Amino acid sequence: MKRNLIIIALISAFLSCTKTITPKLNNAQAQINIQGAVSDTAGPYFVSIVKTVGFYENNTFPGVSGATVTITDSTAGVTDELTETADAGLYRTWKIMQGIPGHTYLLNVSLNGARFTASSTMPQPVQLDSVTFDLRDTSKINSIANYQDPGNTVNYYKYNLLLNGVKDDRFLTFDDRLSNGRYIRDKVDADTGEIKNNYVVQLSLVGVDAGVYTYLHEAEAVAYDNGSLSSPATPTTNIHGGCLGYFSAQTVSNKTAVVKY
Repeated sequence: MKRNLIIIALISAFLSCTKTITPKLNNAQAQINIQGAVSDTAGPYFVSIVKTVGFYENNTFPGVSGATVTITDSTAGVTDELTETADAGLYRTWKIMQGIPGHTYLLNVSLNGARFTASSTMPQPVQLDSVTFDLRDTSKINSIANYQDPGNTVNYYKYNLLLNGVKDDRFLTFDDRLSNGRYIRDKVDADTGEIKNNYVVQLSLVGVDAGVYTYLHEAEAVAYDNGSLSSPATPTTNIHGGCLGYFSAQTVSNKTAVVKY
């Protein structure tokens, strides 16, 4: 269970920053962890490559230098060879600076003779109308995501919260299989006492494809459903080649409101 909870920490961190937190695996051989994302918001975009460490080792996850990393917009026929930044193991784009909904993006990482590949198609964007609050119990305030779900396809979502400029570690996933085409008013849970009066709350609605949703949904189940026996030991990655992590082409819609009661 400890292993699974640490795996989850990287998921909520990566989409809003370039520093990646990676799982520490107890008495396990170090593994490569790759995380990357392209979105419909302005780039540059980043791919992080680190090595896992043992659970009881220092909280330092070495970045992996020397990889050849490309992201290809296969729809447009554009390939971007990423360069490593001053942070070891963190690679950035130069050509692909604005993701396009409907386009498919390919990740290719070559490292020490190994090859890791992934494909993700950016869904059509869904816009948040507003973020409101459930104030019936002010000791446990929850945010409400309000938006129209399109009825022409199955959509997969992830919710993130930014509280007074600080990213909340929790995240939630949702698909519209039972609510396709309906107006959604979805409660985004927060811990008791986490959201207070006068807090500035930014809610992000992140649209992902089915493969990324599988990874995130399994990760959420492990982290927040008490690690039931039906949950996988580690989330199912959409990256081929034998590594941890995921690669996502996603859309992002943000709304901000101030808590008042």
